[in-house]
Amino acid sequence: MSADSQTLGRAVGGIDAGRLLVIAFVVFTMLVLWTQAQPLASLQNYGVLDDPTQSNALRRNLTLAIAGGALWMVVRDGQMRQLWHAMSPGLLAIFVWFALTSVISPSPGLALNRLVLAGVVIVIAFCLPQLFARFADFVTSYGVAVSIAVALCFLGVLFVPDLAIHSARDNVEQGLAGDWRGVFRHKNDLAPMAIHFVFAGLLLWRVANKGWGAVVIAGSMILLIMSGGKSAALLVLPTLVAAALIVRLRNPMVVAVVAFMTVAGLALLTLGSVAFPAVGAVVAHLPDPTFTGRADIWTLGLEAAGARPLTGFGYNIFWDTGAAYGLANSGDTAAQVSHAHNGFLDVAISAGLPGLLLVLIWAGYAPLRHIATIRRKALDATEAAFLEFLVQGWLFTLMISSLEAVLFNRGDSIWFTGLLSIVCLRLWSRAR
Repeated sequence: MSADSQTLGRAVGGIDAGRLLVIAFVVFTMLVLWTQAQPLASLQNYGVLDDPTQSNALRRNLTLAIAGGALWMVVRDGQMRQLWHAMSPGLLAIFVWFALTSVISPSPGLALNRLVLAGVVIVIAFCLPQLFARFADFVTSYGVAVSIAVALCFLGVLFVPDLAIHSARDNVEQGLAGDWRGVFRHKNDLAPMAIHFVFAGLLLWRVANKGWGAVVIAGSMILLIMSGGKSAALLVLPTLVAAALIVRLRNPMVVAVVAFMTVAGLALLTLGSVAFPAVGAVVAHLPDPTFTGRADIWTLGLEAAGARPLTGFGYNIFWDTGAAYGLANSGDTAAQVSHAHNGFLDVAISAGLPGLLLVLIWAGYAPLRHIATIRRKALDATEAAFLEFLVQGWLFTLMISSLEAVLFNRGDSIWFTGLLSIVCLRLWSRAR
């Protein structure tokens, strides 16, 4: 994906039919993956609360069809070689290790099935930016997709509130009644996505149309507030400040320290308060860092990671196959959850400490190198704004992983959005 300093307003006027088709495809792809092909799903009848061990056929087939379409476009444009070279050895190592640990897991079929979906989603993320020859078209596509998603959330609240707002009639988590979830399955999906949408609005404000950007920002902030997602909301300002510093500071070592302290500091404040008694003693005198009583879940998760520190339990199956109940004490409600509310911990549970190390190198350390490479290029104001947007998306994904299990979580909407930032940073760093 090459950068283009022309304004989006001038670019849109010259869009031909072929480019419109690509933009429409990318917008559709983002909306499908953001909603996991189930927008405005009902939580009030058990028929739609699928067995977590069963694959959703519509989601699976749509994801495969999208991947096929994206690969066809990449081949058509003669970009297949570039796509292959963009796949790093680190990413290959992650999949090899995850596959090995899944084969020896208690449920190899389920673990491998989910790992394949994760791989397909990553392939899609690598394909999408390569469909554009112009920076402006990519930003236009992203902005349109975000605008549609925000609008659908408000339309859902207005016209089908039972499908867009948590209700006391829901079959699960009735205590969330009144919190908005929009087109997503949960308020904890809407809140982080609303923050990603805020970042998109800021980008549109800076490089496209200030009015468009302002509307997206305002709508996204309303969604964030009405979702009641305080965990995500508290991360907005730290992410914006840290991203601004990372983009503007000149010393690579200082940049690395800022990124590390931002992500590791939150991890220490949250998971560290359970893992290390000394940290817990300090945190006990601060406002509750677990926000919704996640400490019990993290305690059980740490026990699980300690039970199989080398291989883990297999990719994303621990909480769905009864393994959690095998470790939990009788009546322990922590075993009833669907994930660890911590992405780093869930990766360790899935693939052991070696798997966690591989993911941290690829999703944490490698993007820092990409950012350093990009900053050595001569960037104009538009490109600098786009770089800051990508850093915001990457950094927020790592930070929210201390509170939600989004890191490397197959088709999760928050992970896919952050994944796009990571992929764009890699592709841009390798571009001439």
